[in-house]
Amino acid sequence: IHDEKMYLIEVKSHAELEDVEWFYDKAQIVEKILERSAEKLIVVAVNADKEALEQAKELGIEVVCGAVIE
Repeated sequence: IHDEKMYLIEVKSHAELEDVEWFYDKAQIVEKILERSAEKLIVVAVNADKEALEQAKELGIEVVCGAVIE
């Protein structure tokens, strides 16, 4: 939480589709527990699968990665 804004960040060496979906589910739980919405959901990864990037986009998750794996 910074400047009254909450950012939820997941750090992975390799982000796969399941990781993105699990992060989204965890974010929903955290928002419910803290009774506030996250300003941004962010996944930071060295590598990310193409499917994971597509799913993240659909879920509104920002992805920062070094390389996309087809």
